[in-house]
Amino acid sequence: MEHTHVSTIPDLDRGILIAALGGWNDAASASTWAVKFLIKEWDAQEFADIDGDAFYDFTESRPQVRIVHGVIRQLTWPGNRFYLSPPTTESASQRPRNVALFLGEEPQLHWRTYAQEILDLCRECHIEEVVLLGSLVAEVPHTVPVQISGTSSRSTMLRRMSANGIELSNYSGMSGMLTVMHDAARKAGLNASSLWGVAPHYVSATPNLAVSEALLRRLDAIYGFDLQLKDLARAAQRFTARVSSLVAEDPDVSAYVRELEQRSDGATRTLTPAVEGD
Repeated sequence: MEHTHVSTIPDLDRGILIAALGGWNDAASASTWAVKFLIKEWDAQEFADIDGDAFYDFTESRPQVRIVHGVIRQLTWPGNRFYLSPPTTESASQRPRNVALFLGEEPQLHWRTYAQEILDLCRECHIEEVVLLGSLVAEVPHTVPVQISGTSSRSTMLRRMSANGIELSNYSGMSGMLTVMHDAARKAGLNASSLWGVAPHYVSATPNLAVSEALLRRLDAIYGFDLQLKDLARAAQRFTARVSSLVAEDPDVSAYVRELEQRSDGATRTLTPAVEGD
């Protein structure tokens, strides 16, 4: 782990890593917001980070500065941080399971090395499963339930996804860092799964809480984390209502949304970048 700084290496029992990356994989900031929700929900504490010098073109991913009264108070570089939550129980019949969380920014450089840094830490911590959250934009209306698609290296997980209303992905085309991480984890012998939420391309407000809530609800349905999502569900409903209000003010956009609704009736979309499972 040449580029990873670790304060302590936890020994995780049946460890699982849930990860999201900002950037191309994170339409409407929905997937990174979902991981931030989990960090707060579980009071997860940072225990490691990846130094970004080897992985970013800082003319593309620029550091952020905070200046107060002419004084530079803070310079923040693109972050890649690991967090540890207290043990969670998937069901009453199972022993507690440790969850690590990873929140980062998609790098521009050395993707294989970046993925290997994450997998090396997984191995050190005895993490056996990786779950990646992503989001993308598409021509879908905001007035229908959020589409969640999934991929997995395990046939049992694919069946569980289907049973919980998650569409199994079919895709050929350009890919991102999440797919590289998924493929690397699979080849390293870890169980690897990905969940992707679809955001309407005409909604510019971020984060799209409706997509975040849908991702977390499907994640909870699969793993039984007993997430408390009532407040988020209400916030997502308010977000959607606000979008509807803005759409109603523009006749052209209203007509376009109605067209999308007609297209979505009975349509099956194959939109999500995917890794073919074993």
